[in-house]
Amino acid sequence: MLRIPTLCALFALAPLASALELKPLALYQSGFAAGTEIVSVQASSMRVIVSNSVEGLVDILQLDPTKGLDRLARYNLVAEGAGEITSVAFHPSDDIFAVCIRHSDGLKNGRVEFRAAADGKLLKALEVGIWPDSVAFSPKGDVVVVANEGEAYVRDDAGFRSGAGSISLIDLRDGVAAATHSLIKLPDLAGVEGATQAEHQRVLEREIDGEELKVPFGTSPEHIEPEYVVFSPDGARAYVSLQENNAIAVIDVLQGKLDKVFGLGTVRHAADIVDDGKYDPSAELFALREPDAIAVSADGRYLISADEGDSDPKIAKTKAGLPSGGGRTVSVFDAMSGKLLGDTGSQLDDMAAQAGVYPDARSPSKGSEPEGVVSFDAFGKRLAVATLERADSLVLIDLANPAQPKVLQVIGAGEGAGSGNLAPEGLAHVEQNGRHFLVTGLEKSGNVALFELLK
Repeated sequence: MLRIPTLCALFALAPLASALELKPLALYQSGFAAGTEIVSVQASSMRVIVSNSVEGLVDILQLDPTKGLDRLARYNLVAEGAGEITSVAFHPSDDIFAVCIRHSDGLKNGRVEFRAAADGKLLKALEVGIWPDSVAFSPKGDVVVVANEGEAYVRDDAGFRSGAGSISLIDLRDGVAAATHSLIKLPDLAGVEGATQAEHQRVLEREIDGEELKVPFGTSPEHIEPEYVVFSPDGARAYVSLQENNAIAVIDVLQGKLDKVFGLGTVRHAADIVDDGKYDPSAELFALREPDAIAVSADGRYLISADEGDSDPKIAKTKAGLPSGGGRTVSVFDAMSGKLLGDTGSQLDDMAAQAGVYPDARSPSKGSEPEGVVSFDAFGKRLAVATLERADSLVLIDLANPAQPKVLQVIGAGEGAGSGNLAPEGLAHVEQNGRHFLVTGLEKSGNVALFELLK
């Protein structure tokens, strides 16, 4: 299972001056060509769960700093054609994991299953909203929040119809067997400052009847697509990214209701927007952030977003004066007010280019595409690490000054850089005895990579 030499040969460090650096430590090879997407780590046991959406299974791995990643168990959960695993999460302390499974009919409710990590036994299954796409346990493990994306579209007379996005709250205070579910509906986002509005003229690329089509985008609940969930350190709030809507929903966990939705606004920075085989950031990018994953700083003060982008059309076809989709940034917001504090500007693509991993073919679209992100304190510094899906890389960011996040390092593939042969997506951080580890699922290689942060 462990191929440390393979990973060391595969990755190359960008030659950047920094007191901290990410170092490749191990590679877990699943035996499948693709699908290793979402990862979650249980700090108390140093076990890792990774989902494989293509194969319909999850693997339980043991993280050993001296041996790397070794598989403990494999559970086949979804038969072909019976739905899809979209997300997994380990309970913070108990021998339990949660898995999101969307229905094969994209307009029907999905479910969350709670299973024993030791043997895969089903403990409880609950119906949630349409197309559940992210699941997270609260820090105490007594509440679960699920982002129900409702992403699928079907033809409806001359137009298209989609299921409403929503947020599920699952109460585990009386144990998994007695778990209860409540659905939090989302309001129309018309007029929400900083969120995507009809006047932005954005559209979505969606597969309908086996064909990639562009569908018009709106602000009503059927067009709201919750993407990713993260809790505040005290468990009082859950933040849910509404990617295509360029917004964050804040859930009051104690009250079990929506507190507010705040928009994330736009970015303006230098960028390469032409596929010409070279990195030339001579144009200005004007874009909605549209974050995928989000994180909260260790003290709960800051919300950090990985501004991947998902809407269309591409930059060249976006009408003059209107924003395109995808900030190509990691942004920092005040977690309580939602106020923007700062972002990385052009640094992600700049440093990816310096490291030799910038995907120039993606220049007209969304560049390196920051997707996963975590935040933690280490060695006296407040940090973030993000995955750059299209650059096949991880990026290390110093958040000491939230108004000016500083990219310290990009670590990427040494072979086939930017070709999409790795696609790091899900990302998790865990600390053990003062050592800091990052685990990421490499969706297009079928593997899981382990890194250590070194001083």
